[in-house]
Amino acid sequence: MKYTASVLLASAGLATALIQQCSSREAVDEGGNWFCGAVDQILYEGIQGKGSFKAVTEMSDAGECLQKDQSYGGPLAPLDQDLSVHFRGPLELRQFAVYNLASNQKRNQIDLEVGAARVQGGEVETGPETSKISARHRHGHRFLHRAQRDKRGDIVTATINGKVVTWENDYFGPTAAPNPVPAPAPKVQAGAGAAAMKDKDADADTTATTSKKPADKKPTDKKPTGKKPSGKPAPSGSDWDRVAYYNAVKQVSENIVFMGNHGGQGSGVFDTVWGLSLSYLNSTGTGGASSPEILENILIPSNTEFSIFSAEKCDASCGFSRVPSIAYKGFGGANKVFLFEFKMPSDGTRCPAGTRPGSPSCANPDMPAVWALNAAIPRAAQYKGCSCWGTGCGELDIFEVLAPGDSKCKSTFHMANGAGSSDYFKRPTDEYIKVATVFHEESASVSIKKLSDNVDFAKGLDDKTVLSWLSRPTDDKALKLSSLFQLSS
Repeated sequence: MKYTASVLLASAGLATALIQQCSSREAVDEGGNWFCGAVDQILYEGIQGKGSFKAVTEMSDAGECLQKDQSYGGPLAPLDQDLSVHFRGPLELRQFAVYNLASNQKRNQIDLEVGAARVQGGEVETGPETSKISARHRHGHRFLHRAQRDKRGDIVTATINGKVVTWENDYFGPTAAPNPVPAPAPKVQAGAGAAAMKDKDADADTTATTSKKPADKKPTDKKPTGKKPSGKPAPSGSDWDRVAYYNAVKQVSENIVFMGNHGGQGSGVFDTVWGLSLSYLNSTGTGGASSPEILENILIPSNTEFSIFSAEKCDASCGFSRVPSIAYKGFGGANKVFLFEFKMPSDGTRCPAGTRPGSPSCANPDMPAVWALNAAIPRAAQYKGCSCWGTGCGELDIFEVLAPGDSKCKSTFHMANGAGSSDYFKRPTDEYIKVATVFHEESASVSIKKLSDNVDFAKGLDDKTVLSWLSRPTDDKALKLSSLFQLSS
């Protein structure tokens, strides 16, 4: 039986929800974020987008951001456009794969219905696997990505080509590192174990300092490891083809380009108007490179990010790119699967006394994340105001820790009809986990699901396997660990 009851869970920028399950039967407010219970799957249904966003057409030397309306519509729009995948430490990525529905396959149809629902007093009730949750609980997400984009950066003074210039630092990490403390410690001693981080706006020919403390100069010419990514794999003959793959242990990379916001270090550009562009990422994840390199099997520390694009160079379909010479497509299509194998160990870093996460001096300490962006965002400016992000071109937070050292990972859609379940995933601090994120056009659904350890990132997948990750379990025990969030179109 299809759901016919609805509850208006109205909030600014968020969609109206039909069903918002809460596995603990009551959400808890933790610092402005609402949490219910730990689950192994969150299924988002009814993601039907129609509208327009402001696509960037030019970033002028004078600081003008020119944009035009770009319309979108249909199941999963605008997330059916090409997506780049982003990671923030502390995190170890062991495997990553992308699958597309084979060209000879028809779009799959699947019945994702669950038990009937009823409305009582402005709340939703379903069967035993669904709790009731009031409108005030809503989606439970403080939009840390938005806060990071809106925050002001440090004032930086630098000598570039013999001239002293000053600008506002807008990179995605702090100038000074947060104070590392033992993970079990209940309190943080101010200044204990503080360490300086390299300034992420300092390129090979720049000596930069902030008003807070000197920043180290980054190395200029890191030698490549010799490992280079390969091109797109051949069709597998299965229902779903693996179109991109990375294995950290084997140092295998197919149809993948690692990138980071390190413009001016070997590739990309830097200026005092727009700051750092994308660049190729070096193999240790610490800076830029002159050509694509394969990321080593390493721990990415707090406040450090990198991104993954396909190895297909951009054409006119990409629209504007700040640096066309290193512009790559993301992973497109309304039918796609992302597979991840990763862990998120706690490194104990915390903000200095008197500061909060998202502030200029303390960005995201011990707050790992995995998320996907409309690839047009980083190709323009991921952490500057000149991108389509603010007008709803699309972001999906897949596994995101919202507070330093927290053990809970939330998922959230940032777009015109965005949403975010208050159920969460347990942060994998000690052991690697495997996770599937399935985008399914026919049902207008996205499923984020923890998988068994024996799942193989094979060259091809059959429909039965993919649909098992999309549908909800049938046995009662597993169903209690599966959460449904249903949207109105």
